[in-house]
Amino acid sequence: MSDFIEAAIIHESLASIVREMRTGMVRSSYSSIIYEGYDFSCALVDPSGQLVAQSGEDHPFHIIPVAWSVRSLLEAGATIETDDIFLHNDPYTGGTHLNDVAVVYPLFHGGKLRFFIVVRSHWADIGGTTPGSLSGRAEEILHEGLRLSNLRISKSKPSELMRLIYDNVRINDEAKADFNVVLGTCRVAENRLIALLNRYGAAGVEKAVATMLDASERRMKVRLEGLPSGTYHGISYLDGNSVEKFPLRVQVALTIRDGFVEADFAGTASQVHAPLNAGIAIAPTSVMTIIKSFLDPTGVLNSGSLRTLAVSVPPRTILSAEYPAPCGGLNEVRFAADAAVMAALAKVIPERMTGDVRGTSNHTYIGGTDTVRNKSFIFYEYPSGGTGGSSFGDGNHAVRAFNEGENVSIQSGEVIEQIYPIRVLQNELRPDSGGAGRARGGCGLVRRVEVLCDDARFSLLSDRQLIPPFGVNGGRSGAANHYEVWRSGRKISFSSFPGKVSNFPLLKGDVICMRSSGGGGYGSSADRSLERITEDLAEGLVTEAGLVGYAVARDENGLRRLEHKDEVTVCVVWQDLDDDQLDLCRLGSEPATALGVQVGQLLELTDGVGPPLRLWVEVIVQGEGVNLRAALRKVLRGSTLMTLRALPFHRPVEASV
Repeated sequence: MSDFIEAAIIHESLASIVREMRTGMVRSSYSSIIYEGYDFSCALVDPSGQLVAQSGEDHPFHIIPVAWSVRSLLEAGATIETDDIFLHNDPYTGGTHLNDVAVVYPLFHGGKLRFFIVVRSHWADIGGTTPGSLSGRAEEILHEGLRLSNLRISKSKPSELMRLIYDNVRINDEAKADFNVVLGTCRVAENRLIALLNRYGAAGVEKAVATMLDASERRMKVRLEGLPSGTYHGISYLDGNSVEKFPLRVQVALTIRDGFVEADFAGTASQVHAPLNAGIAIAPTSVMTIIKSFLDPTGVLNSGSLRTLAVSVPPRTILSAEYPAPCGGLNEVRFAADAAVMAALAKVIPERMTGDVRGTSNHTYIGGTDTVRNKSFIFYEYPSGGTGGSSFGDGNHAVRAFNEGENVSIQSGEVIEQIYPIRVLQNELRPDSGGAGRARGGCGLVRRVEVLCDDARFSLLSDRQLIPPFGVNGGRSGAANHYEVWRSGRKISFSSFPGKVSNFPLLKGDVICMRSSGGGGYGSSADRSLERITEDLAEGLVTEAGLVGYAVARDENGLRRLEHKDEVTVCVVWQDLDDDQLDLCRLGSEPATALGVQVGQLLELTDGVGPPLRLWVEVIVQGEGVNLRAALRKVLRGSTLMTLRALPFHRPVEASV
């Protein structure tokens, strides 16, 4: 048997072990976020901290940071013994957010450390100020729960440290049970790995791992060598919150040369006193996720692939947060970083791009006391949205996107009603939410749940409520995420800023309405055939009101084309402005009148290639020009004649209740 064939067999055996770990977690866990939501991931890491094996169902934002989590343990210089286990959730040293607790389980064979078995799973609660720990109003990481930085416990003895943790989390009986499931999962993996090491020998397994890591590196280098060398720029945004005046920017310069990628995130917003920060592992995760997805979607993901990346992030930004910045919205930040990298890569391979996705996890928590079952409860939802249109066809409806893992779209209504004081009133597709285009973005969903107890609190950490998912190559944006609370048949005010809620008191009979975003469209909506639009109408994906996105009207003779009333062609005049005015434009009175826009309104400027540039109207001046900062030439590829499009969203200047 050749070395490479043996290496492939060993690698597939390692991946099989990870898949068995996943099956055991789903079948044995007590928390619905695990057995229903699949919010966990498993991985094998070598003694130097290199990611060796994972499953295709695992989540990129769980798995890729695992290497940083293990390396932080190794860099601490602690002696690792055979009976040790380490707990890690610290965002600043390779964790994600505090709810995602990684159990790092060292495996010894022949007296030497051979592997780290790692399970990163979402705890329903990790302490903090709100049930479920995540909320839109956290101002420091201590508000989000317990921070565990490679906390050492024993495999064989009961731990006082675990008792301390359980005493400081809500629903601790569930936490205890799930933690024991994780330990059992690691022990099964340990037995499988020992059998593999006995069969092939430790040296043989080590050689096979090195061979497969090198093969992944070569494979990714070949993909990158097929791209034109150059530096490409991308920008994306988060809504922010009521503490911040302006949307938060993620900016990247992507340099591709000689089979390598350098990503420089200079220009990204500084860290904030809001849960919209991420630790050091997230920028590399975004770069790897997007590069891998669009260049090599079928290849194995391990640390060999990561060798082709070099990522630079200035200190203390929302992508390199330091204590005490809260990091609950790590996924919101990651989605924005993904979008920025997509925007840059679209300059190279626009035909392979997809419209943007919902851009948030939509962390939705209802917690309180279930008087019927006589216990506390935490109900956690995470409504998925539509995926983007692409050259291959329309986006998909209300499912996880390419840059996520195997989380389900939404929890089963039957399960929810059995275990929580919650009634599901509605669960259906959200019409008109998919961005118009030659290929339409997929639709989001509408989910309404009724509270059936007297003592409950609502927390929400969501984004893309103001800035919707973008379309590409001339495609239009999907609808933004949107939440409402209804009481006694009327809509009530529950938040000072869209998507950011903490401990809002709910009464029995209150209804939470969740509307998730649709995916961005691909290509000009004028290129979508009237026949396909007719089919969308018949299927309820587009309504009569939604035909405006296609500049189409229906009369007794069927559909007919119209002129778009929300876009104009403009001549861009470049002008130097201050760096902090990068996102603002001075709009001429003629296009402002034609589009019917106001100061503060969100605009899109596009040349039909890749994602649009998002701008906010700072002031309306006489004339027809659009004045922008000269440095934006590199973002807009030097074009002058552009399509300017108005969106029904405004910059949040100040909080309004």
